[in-house]
Amino acid sequence: MHPQRLFLANVLMFMAMLVLTLSGFGRRQPPVLTVERINIVDSTGALALVLSNGARLPGAMFEGREYPQSFVGRGRSAGMIFFNEAGDEVGGLIYEGAARDSGYRAFGHLSFDQWKQNQVVALQYQDNGRSRSAGLRVWDRPANDLERQFALAQRMLETPAGPLRDSLDAERRRVRSEVEGNQRLFLGSDDRVAALELKDGMGRTRVKLSVDSAGTARLEFMDAEGKTAAVYPDPEN
Repeated sequence: MHPQRLFLANVLMFMAMLVLTLSGFGRRQPPVLTVERINIVDSTGALALVLSNGARLPGAMFEGREYPQSFVGRGRSAGMIFFNEAGDEVGGLIYEGAARDSGYRAFGHLSFDQWKQNQVVALQYQDNGRSRSAGLRVWDRPANDLERQFALAQRMLETPAGPLRDSLDAERRRVRSEVEGNQRLFLGSDDRVAALELKDGMGRTRVKLSVDSAGTARLEFMDAEGKTAAVYPDPEN
């Protein structure tokens, strides 16, 4: 090939490669992974973390045994669920938000579970357009194993309607009262009232410090029946 033609061909090839390279960099986008659920496992293959849409989030899990998702009612809430080395669910982060009829429902929840039990600490936001609450909640849970309640619910679900199913349902309700525990503290905002609520072992509010939307501060003490025992400042003075 003539030297001038060879030179021109090399120049044109170089320019073409440069254009292709630069245009490739200009169009390059970060990789996108589109999935409904991702399972993160430990070195043994056991679940450590699940990232999922609402429909694919797992149900309650104890020692690797999973119960129906309907038992925990999070079918529309996308998020992540964590598991410990024993195969138990130990907390999670879930979100939900959608229009409902003439209003909406919005929900956000970050929780930490007690060993073999339910959540004991949660940051939670819930809002339906009429009522709104956001804050920190703390529960006292008994040492009783929460799985007993789910195992009975599973047996009841698999049992035809009749006396045996009714008996299992009664037993499930009894066990639920033994394993459920009670909320002991709320710190946050409830319908535009900032409040600190301290509750007794039965979940009854006994002390409430609040500031309402008008800026009025109030400290209230309640008895076991929920009646006001003392209030500051005293409205009669």
